[in-house]
Amino acid sequence: MSVSESLAQNCYHPDRRSHIDLQDDVDEQQAALLEKICPAGLFQRDADGRLIFHHQGCLECGCCRLMVGDAALSAWRYPPSGSGIVLRFG
Repeated sequence: MSVSESLAQNCYHPDRRSHIDLQDDVDEQQAALLEKICPAGLFQRDADGRLIFHHQGCLECGCCRLMVGDAALSAWRYPPSGSGIVLRFG
């Protein structure tokens, strides 16, 4: 099973607003790093080349926070109770 197929089997209850907010001026090196390290591939470029984050499929692993921290993220918090990824065993 590929990573994409495995991620597609996860169950999410996304909140309306994102639990991760990007700085307004993320530098190019940090943007490239975020695109590369997110295991779910949720940091992407829009049509204008700006970095955007799709919070609906977030694994809440914290890779982005560990790699770039406050330099690129203005906020990182867990989604409210009842929202986010539903963890399963097995």
